[in-house]
Amino acid sequence: MKFVAAWTRIASNMGDNNELMQKFRFAAMKFMDVVDAAPQIETNTFLANVGRSMAELYSIALLLPPVEPDSTGTDEPPFQTEGWDTLRRSLQEKIGSLDAYWQVFDSTSKEEQVQGSLAGDISEIYFDLKRSLELEQTDTAQSDVLFDWRLDFRSHWGRHLLGALAAIHNHHFE
Repeated sequence: MKFVAAWTRIASNMGDNNELMQKFRFAAMKFMDVVDAAPQIETNTFLANVGRSMAELYSIALLLPPVEPDSTGTDEPPFQTEGWDTLRRSLQEKIGSLDAYWQVFDSTSKEEQVQGSLAGDISEIYFDLKRSLELEQTDTAQSDVLFDWRLDFRSHWGRHLLGALAAIHNHHFE
């Protein structure tokens, strides 16, 4: 309970959300920098670095507050399929035989395992974060940006992150 109280206190002390947004932005950029550096480092070092950056990113994203958007929607740019596929292929080559892993997609119901891909997950997270950070560079209201960041985390890239982080953990510690 002390841990929950501490996290609640941290979140409530970030009153106007500027500090939290700065921390999220920094963690997202750090993750993207780690991914961009993948070709220059050894596979196990990359997996350790990306795992640490994902854990940090996740812990900060959990603090993103529920906010009501100012507008009815934002104009999202089309998904960068070609860029995603290029990154995914590059990461698959880097990760090699460690790329594939098994997971249960929804642990709250009895489901069959599905195959996951570290390269695919990392690429999904990368491009979701890139789009989110680009949204902040437009004239989009802060509440819309925060709403979008939280929605994307809770509905999409957070699941990819947890699957990939579990696979990295299992690789390093089993």
